[in-house]
Amino acid sequence: MLKELSRSLASLSVYRNILHDPLVGALRDCLSAAGRGYEELELTDSFHKFMFTYFRTAQTLPAHLVNLIRHDDNPFSRAAETMAFHKIDPRLVQAANRDLQMLKTVKDLDMTVLATELGLEPLWGGNDPGDKSAGDESCWPQSAEELAGYYASNSRGIVSSYRALRWNGQQGLSGVEHPDAVRLEDLIGCGRQKELLCLNTENFLTTGRANNVLLYGSRGTGKSSMVKALLNHYGKHNLSLVEIIREQLKDLPRLVNYLRDYPARKFIVFIDDLSFEDYETEYKGLKAVMEGSLEGRASNVLLYATSNRRHLVREYFSDRSSQDEEIHTRDTMEEKLSLADRFGLRISFPPPTQTVYLDIVENMALQRGLQLDSEQLRRQALEWERSHHGPSGRTARQFIDSLG
Repeated sequence: MLKELSRSLASLSVYRNILHDPLVGALRDCLSAAGRGYEELELTDSFHKFMFTYFRTAQTLPAHLVNLIRHDDNPFSRAAETMAFHKIDPRLVQAANRDLQMLKTVKDLDMTVLATELGLEPLWGGNDPGDKSAGDESCWPQSAEELAGYYASNSRGIVSSYRALRWNGQQGLSGVEHPDAVRLEDLIGCGRQKELLCLNTENFLTTGRANNVLLYGSRGTGKSSMVKALLNHYGKHNLSLVEIIREQLKDLPRLVNYLRDYPARKFIVFIDDLSFEDYETEYKGLKAVMEGSLEGRASNVLLYATSNRRHLVREYFSDRSSQDEEIHTRDTMEEKLSLADRFGLRISFPPPTQTVYLDIVENMALQRGLQLDSEQLRRQALEWERSHHGPSGRTARQFIDSLG
């Protein structure tokens, strides 16, 4: 059995990335130790390192392998995402099917039998009690064609593993383990803004034709929360949210080209608090990505940005009247102001009225299960608002947080 397992893992060609998984790597180390005739102490150490890694995964071995297969980024999964199954190189399909058979041998591994084969005492008596459930067996992919359908619908690699992602420059994308759980229903007093943003997003998801969006207005009015809430509202429709910070905008063309290669998913690239000082020039790269580049727009990527400034770039009265340093001052000003025009949809977020602010407070208190007299709650909320930053959703949340 040990030689068969070693041969199966060494024979992987398409799904070879799986060998870098910590659990699979620990199993290979264990099998290698047995094959080299290591002493009992070394065999014991390698076996229990494998078992430690196994327990740490908090999954059965079949479930863990299924997860690795479904999210693997390899030549077959890439081809399956971008073309019909019958158009994939048949040699690649044959190799993928062969790898599935090899991995099935590993899936059926019994930990008790493994320990016995190594000449060690099993951790539990009898057959392995956890790794052969009907649920694990039923989700095991039966063929490369079945897997191709999965990749075509769900994408591959880190993109299929996480709905919320973050751009890390040279390191590429990383997954956000715990994305903000805010819901559209939690946002009060901005019904019209929600309607506009949802309509644009739904057009994007259904037809691929929609506008880049700029959400601008006062601080704490729910602009960022509304974008993040889209992920929770439309996440089941193959929508992903990718966060990029302003300082990384020079990477935006590379990020868009990167996402273009994952056509099974739709991406909203989220830029929070977007604004530029008059001496900064990063906005030129942003303009080129949105419109003006020789390369066409990616049909599966949109930009959603929030800002406290309607025109994004700080503008002075001197920009309008100064004749001191530049002959074509008007041209420079127009270049700055044209950045916001690249967003086909611009949604304004005015400060909430005091009535809306109190409605937000009461809704948050209800969600938190706070047992407070309504009149007392409203009175304290108004006192908090007057001593802080004025009425806003952020002020309301900070007040509710202060109540514990």
